[in-house]
Amino acid sequence: MRVLYGIQCTGNGHITRSIDIINELRKYVRVDVLTSGSHSEVELPFEVKYKQKGLAYYFGKNGSIDVVRTVKENNPKRFLEEVKTTPTHLYDMVISDFEPVTAWSAKRNWVYSVGLSNQASLLDADVPKPKVISPISKLIINNFCPANRYYGLHYQKLNAKLYYPPVREVIKNLQPTEGTEYIVYLPFYGTEKLVKHLTLFPEVTWRIFSKHTTIRYTSGNVHVQPIDETNFIAALESCKGVLCSAGFGTTSEALFLNKKLLVIPMKSQYEQQCNAYSLSLFGIPVIPSLKKKYHTVISDWIASNAKPTIEMKDENNRLVRDILEDYVASGIIKPIDEV
Repeated sequence: MRVLYGIQCTGNGHITRSIDIINELRKYVRVDVLTSGSHSEVELPFEVKYKQKGLAYYFGKNGSIDVVRTVKENNPKRFLEEVKTTPTHLYDMVISDFEPVTAWSAKRNWVYSVGLSNQASLLDADVPKPKVISPISKLIINNFCPANRYYGLHYQKLNAKLYYPPVREVIKNLQPTEGTEYIVYLPFYGTEKLVKHLTLFPEVTWRIFSKHTTIRYTSGNVHVQPIDETNFIAALESCKGVLCSAGFGTTSEALFLNKKLLVIPMKSQYEQQCNAYSLSLFGIPVIPSLKKKYHTVISDWIASNAKPTIEMKDENNRLVRDILEDYVASGIIKPIDEV
């Protein structure tokens, strides 16, 4: 049996969770990988057979998407050509982690397809969602990656078709300690803006991992460095707390390591708004932006020792087996064979 696995490379979360899922899949089936987009700092530890541009958004520097660059860089004609030429017809199944080229190519070629992502969980009625949301963002989430079957990844297992976050092996093998530094990952804010706000909290040391710098430097109590996977993991293991976006990957890993967490979701980004709302239900502080009127929340968070207690289980094998068993049960394809 041949599977094509599509990974969206906007941000790092899609890649980090796909690594262990693909390794688990390869115990049972042959897997090729397609990636689209190019805004991540995490390297895949195996061959990528197809690299496409796809459709993706670009991070701005003021808390939201860079709309102008996103419109400029996305080419609908190119995307349609990629959908047309991607050979999904050679595969028995396509799995898409919110990757649109594989999803739409599978639909075009009548290939059985699976949507496997945090975004897929937002299609589930049991997943809590805020009352005020961006209708355009919701429309995109609901139609970006069509599939025959969806498997949602969420912080809680609210029903049989929702699964705990796939925590990668390197995170599970960490021995977390509580140091003194607070790490910051807010890729949609410019470095200067972050430094300006965080220096107003001199009682702690901050370490910013930024998409918007290529050098290391220090400003008062704030250390800035480019995003580097190895250094970020080491900092995450030993930090006192994490100030980050409401992206699913970083928040899940922080929760798994029982780190103190403060979240700022990207403006008008439906997935992050929903994630932030779910996290707020666990008592995790959420602020809409870095504006000074929310500095009191940051101060209270620094002073507090409260940590979230959310149960997380390793469901990688169960998730993979469910996908493959549902594929066989669909009755439209041949049984799974050995690699």
